[in-house]
Amino acid sequence: MKHRKQLLPLAAALGTALAVVSCSSVPDASALPPEMSAIELSQKGQEALDRNKYAAARVYYQTIIDRYGTDNSLLTGAEFEIAHIFVKQKKWDEARPMLEAIIARYESAGGAALPPEYLVLARNDLAKIPLDQ
Repeated sequence: MKHRKQLLPLAAALGTALAVVSCSSVPDASALPPEMSAIELSQKGQEALDRNKYAAARVYYQTIIDRYGTDNSLLTGAEFEIAHIFVKQKKWDEARPMLEAIIARYESAGGAALPPEYLVLARNDLAKIPLDQ
């Protein structure tokens, strides 16, 4: 019984520490260093995505859009990654218009200059969305 009483404060402290770490897993976009390149942001987004930390990944990809969105290649890549997150989450209503916009961008003037892989990936993800959605 004595050992149990000693473990309670330790367990409470550990629980608090885990809660703090869990909450801090989603970065604050305004706190990301302004000198972070699109490549660095994309790498951080991919790392978060690999750990199924979708909210954190979206922050990194949205930051690419906000900071580098005038570059259509970077914009397309970041938008695809966000749409892909929505597909993984089965948020069809959010994924479909994004994927359709990406595909339309490829079909418009200047589309040939975009990275070709995102057209294939966008079409593949769009095909995953149930027709009744």
